[in-house]
Amino acid sequence: MELRTFVKETLKDVLGGIHDAQAEIEHGEVVPQLNEKGWQGLETGLTSFQAIDFEVSVNAVEKEGSEAKLSVVAAVVGGHVKGDSSNIAEHTAKLSFKVPVKLPISSK
Repeated sequence: MELRTFVKETLKDVLGGIHDAQAEIEHGEVVPQLNEKGWQGLETGLTSFQAIDFEVSVNAVEKEGSEAKLSVVAAVVGGHVKGDSSNIAEHTAKLSFKVPVKLPISSK
């Protein structure tokens, strides 16, 4: 899976999962309404603004005549990544990054 697709689908799943939990939980709230006007929320981490941390291993695959694409490593077997043996140059790297998001606020 390309890194771009993996990040997109992960963010959709996280935010969608929060929204689904908010709809199904009867007692309590997931991401309740908070006073986010002061600095206290930021200092304690109690805010609807959060960072989703990603740490992924990716392959940079460059086939002859095409641009390089980053793919999330899905299967490692015996120290080797499964793939075709066509005429490609391949490099593996570990990426760490954060994506800031605003979580959906509970409507209760």
